[in-house]
Amino acid sequence: MAALVSERDREVLRGMMPELLSVLYGVSDLGRSFRCPSPDHDDSDPSAHYYARDCSVHCFGCGRTWDAFDLVGMHDGIDGFHEKAEAVAAYAGYRLEGSGGDSAPRRKPKPRPLFEFPKAAGAEDISDACVEAFGALYEPENEVGRRFLRWRGLDDADAARFGLGFARDPKAIMPQFRVYEPEALGYIVIPFWNRGFTEARYCMARTISRGALRNKEWRPKGVASPLYNEWMLSDALPVVYVTEGLIDAMALAKVTGKHVMALGGIGNAKRFAQVLYHTTARLRPSKVMVCMDEDAEGRKAAAKMASDLKEIGVRHVVLPPYPGGAKDADEWLCSMRGDAWDYEEIRQFGGDTCPLYVTRWRDGR
Repeated sequence: MAALVSERDREVLRGMMPELLSVLYGVSDLGRSFRCPSPDHDDSDPSAHYYARDCSVHCFGCGRTWDAFDLVGMHDGIDGFHEKAEAVAAYAGYRLEGSGGDSAPRRKPKPRPLFEFPKAAGAEDISDACVEAFGALYEPENEVGRRFLRWRGLDDADAARFGLGFARDPKAIMPQFRVYEPEALGYIVIPFWNRGFTEARYCMARTISRGALRNKEWRPKGVASPLYNEWMLSDALPVVYVTEGLIDAMALAKVTGKHVMALGGIGNAKRFAQVLYHTTARLRPSKVMVCMDEDAEGRKAAAKMASDLKEIGVRHVVLPPYPGGAKDADEWLCSMRGDAWDYEEIRQFGGDTCPLYVTRWRDGR
């Protein structure tokens, strides 16, 4: 028979918010702001605060407020008040009055892991659509996509290496995209391929414009985002480089020839730590090179990642600023070769209607 929830129990459980924050989210310093507990809020700059007066949590980023019952209900996906009360009691080690015996702590809460298990990310396999997008990149009417990549320092060999593509509407690749930019010239499709290039369950779309629109990377809505080349964290590689943006990862891979993955935005630094923490130690990279953007947010993210890597026990190095004052890896790639890129055309594939372009390095490489 389910335990009754007395008025006294309600008040005691309502005051258990500090215990819940510690057990569920690892928050111990209630005098400082912390990450929003909502899974729908990618809170890169901690916006939630605890209020002792009414034992509540409010997030200034998404505007939501929780008491102890709301919080555990959201965390465990339960709706009924009675079930929420029992869950709060279980996490806090509290015996409800109606369960028999005196109301008193009966056990210590289970310690929360250093990093939570990462959410399942991605959706259905979209590899066929991504292959079609790759082919669309070489259709004459879509030349704007290849010009955009060349402007970013990526030639046709790079497009093939990373499996890039082109789409007029990202929904053709993943129906979860919600992008409305009627003046966009198209989108570069960036699939998140697995190690063997046999499957992709996620992609991002990079806007192509003449400068009037934001050149940003769009994500599909309602789909948890994996890391770009996330498989590199569980393949026992000797060294893995980690950049902030996806184009940066491709640029750094081109420059160094090394294994490079990307967060896809500093908000995904949390997932980076989660995936690495829950990967068997022998499969983790032997060393991680942290290569964030050279700006205030990038430096802050690099410091947090270094701290997390230290806690997990993975050797790491935070790279010094990019040479020549470059902000990121892609800017460094382009600046290495001067203000313009030299290309040579290869017509052995595609005929006269579709020449391929490869970079002809100025220094003879």
